[in-house]
Amino acid sequence: MTLKRLAASTAIITASALSPVFAAPITDVKIVGNERVENETVLTYLPFKVGDDFDANQSSYLVRSLYATGLFANVEIGQEGGIVTVKVVENPLVNKVVFEGNDEIDSKRLEEIVSLKSRNIYSPAKVQADVQALQSAYRSRGRFTTTVKAQLIQRDQNRVDVVYKIEEGEKTRIASINFVGNSRFDDTDLSQVIATKRSAWWRFLSTSDSYDPARMDVDRDLLRRHYLSHGYADVQITSGVAELTRDRKDFILTYTVYEGPQYDFGKVGVALKAEAEGLDMNALAKTVTLKPGELFNAKRVDENTDKLIDDLGSKGFAFLDVKPNYVKHEAERKLDVTFDVTPGPRVYVNRINVEGNSRTRDNVIRREMRLAEGDAYSSDKLKRSKDRLTYLGYFQNVEVTRSETDQPDRVDLDVKVKEQSTGEFNVGAGYSTFDGILATANVTERNFLGKGQQVAVDFAVSQRQQNFNIGFTEPYFMGQELAAGFDVFNTETDYQDEAGYDTAVQGGALRMGFPLSEFSRNDVRLGYKETQIDNVGDSANQFAKAQAGTRDNASLTNNWSYDNRDSSLTPTRGYKVGVGTEYAGFGLDTEYARLNLNGSYHHQVAEDWVLSFGGRAGMVEPLSDNLPLYEHYMGGGQNLRGFEYGGIGPRDRATGDALGGKFMVGHNIDLTFPLGATMSEMGVKGVLFSDGGLVTDFDDDPGNNTVLDSSLYRISAGAGIHWRSPIGPLRVELGMPVVKADEDRDQIFSFSVGTRF
Repeated sequence: MTLKRLAASTAIITASALSPVFAAPITDVKIVGNERVENETVLTYLPFKVGDDFDANQSSYLVRSLYATGLFANVEIGQEGGIVTVKVVENPLVNKVVFEGNDEIDSKRLEEIVSLKSRNIYSPAKVQADVQALQSAYRSRGRFTTTVKAQLIQRDQNRVDVVYKIEEGEKTRIASINFVGNSRFDDTDLSQVIATKRSAWWRFLSTSDSYDPARMDVDRDLLRRHYLSHGYADVQITSGVAELTRDRKDFILTYTVYEGPQYDFGKVGVALKAEAEGLDMNALAKTVTLKPGELFNAKRVDENTDKLIDDLGSKGFAFLDVKPNYVKHEAERKLDVTFDVTPGPRVYVNRINVEGNSRTRDNVIRREMRLAEGDAYSSDKLKRSKDRLTYLGYFQNVEVTRSETDQPDRVDLDVKVKEQSTGEFNVGAGYSTFDGILATANVTERNFLGKGQQVAVDFAVSQRQQNFNIGFTEPYFMGQELAAGFDVFNTETDYQDEAGYDTAVQGGALRMGFPLSEFSRNDVRLGYKETQIDNVGDSANQFAKAQAGTRDNASLTNNWSYDNRDSSLTPTRGYKVGVGTEYAGFGLDTEYARLNLNGSYHHQVAEDWVLSFGGRAGMVEPLSDNLPLYEHYMGGGQNLRGFEYGGIGPRDRATGDALGGKFMVGHNIDLTFPLGATMSEMGVKGVLFSDGGLVTDFDDDPGNNTVLDSSLYRISAGAGIHWRSPIGPLRVELGMPVVKADEDRDQIFSFSVGTRF
């Protein structure tokens, strides 16, 4: 039976009274026709009971109530004497939901889209809604001509199979995008603003070049915001029209714009609309950064609104309203802006409610909250709490909101999370000019047993190195904000090209870290390793030959760091500084003291333009005997582009092998910038850089001028391209030495690409 026929048969609802309309005592109520639905369920909807006077006018009300439950396809009510009969026909039960003809979207994803599930009560309205939802899903993927039809297959015991038959249309592309009425910005400029893009071969991994009516609405808002951020307060996007080409394969989009004149800011102020104890209006007004005479920018108005809300929220005013009020002076082309502030009372945290965590334990979530029950409310701490929960990586989505309570000075905090898989198995492959061909494998569980513990097993192999590591971390050791863990490792590295020997290192470490403030922390590590210098050939330098063999090393390391960057991978603002000290000895073969300093600063000078400064320095001093070659600093490579790894620093005069030094210092200056809208969409950015560095002071020079050791500070400069490619991050950089010593080794071109899948 088709959906249309069944819908027609179930859409008829009747109420028949078998006696004239008059009141009569009810002696019994009979329910007829129900198989799954209990009599008691039907009786709860009756507006009368035994002993009441029956009024047939109530029949239509009862029919509507029962039909609204979605349980019944037909309802009839009748009366004979004192007996009232309710006759029902139940809607069928859904046996299963099937999808046919779907290739673009798999069935599991479609099951998430539809509301009708197996063992649900069948409803024609739900089926029609599901058809619309499926069509919308295909339209969002650019298949605008996709059709979806529903078919029902009758089964025994009043069950049905619901089959959604899908005819996936061809992907509709964007042939061209046109703008009408624009004079201040040309079509190329506006094309970069909107989310929809013209179809091109390089957008094969994107859906932005497919027609989507919802995206066009977003485009109109993006265009409007763009003009408002450039002073055009009267801008209107009067229409956005999509037309199919004659072959019905592509769309032509046309946006009509009314720009209007440009405006400057006029008077700027803050007005308090309600009494607020302890609120300093002069200090609040200084929060606003808008200045009279500057070009009007709606984006900056929004930013200042948020700043005022944050400032008031940090002072404990949770429920407040900040609304910019505009007064337009058309003749002068100026806009006065007054921020009307209506603060609520100071409030405190009543309860913290956690929802959505089926695996992660409540205490793992609560310990990341910067607010506790009874604390004074602070919007800054609320945002920080959300950030900390998001950074954990345990959740697909995190929402931390406040809600009113019966007490005007109390708020509840609602933490809603959606968990995601925290176990990962990654394998990777790639190539770099430093490591050569490389492969990696990693098994990680970041939320072991829902306790927030991390277990990791890593393996990496390249042309110059093999590395194996097992690690475990308990982020809240003994219930305190104290990260404790251990590592076991085995590493083999080929230094034949640079120094004429190989190393094999195996060992382990215990580590512990704790926060000193919101952005600073201290980490302590106690480690042991056994290092062997082997594969020392006849042509190797005299120092490698003298140190061939195995040495033990026990070390205690302390690292302090402060990091307020917005991202650890691609920061755009903030800075990080670190100080590391290490002592090795404890009666074993190797004894030394080491100090390392590092830092970086990042500033967004314009949209998508980020200037970064980095610096580093280190020194190591042997406390007995000579320092092993592998404990020296090596210069060049990724930290000093333009020079190969080991390309600067002390070098054996006879063999040319890099020896490393006891002192190093260096810097990096990077400017990353967009390469146009198209390249930015592909994830491609340009970079200009200038690196510098020095490695000097070799520990063991027997004299006779056997070591070349220049104290010249090397400098390089260059440019490159960074691409988040479909196969992983790709870096291509050209670095030219600007200041160099005669014995240095250059590496003008560097390239690396890797992936995880």
